[in-house]
Amino acid sequence: MDDSEVFYEVLPSGWWTLAVVVFGFVVFLALLIMLLVSGSKFHDPPGSVPTTPGSCYPFCTATSAAPEPLQP
Repeated sequence: MDDSEVFYEVLPSGWWTLAVVVFGFVVFLALLIMLLVSGSKFHDPPGSVPTTPGSCYPFCTATSAAPEPLQP
């Protein structure tokens, strides 16, 4: 008996399809990650943090006085 015949007798009949599907999924995942990462510019320095005009009273963590309410 040839070694390849023993190989096919021991393994279940649907293993080849499962192996191809898993391999295809791994290749798809690798290409998706490569596509997402290729647009990133890791070597550029980070930009400045945008500042908002006015008070950040409800969201600030710094201890400062609360803004006075506007008088109509």
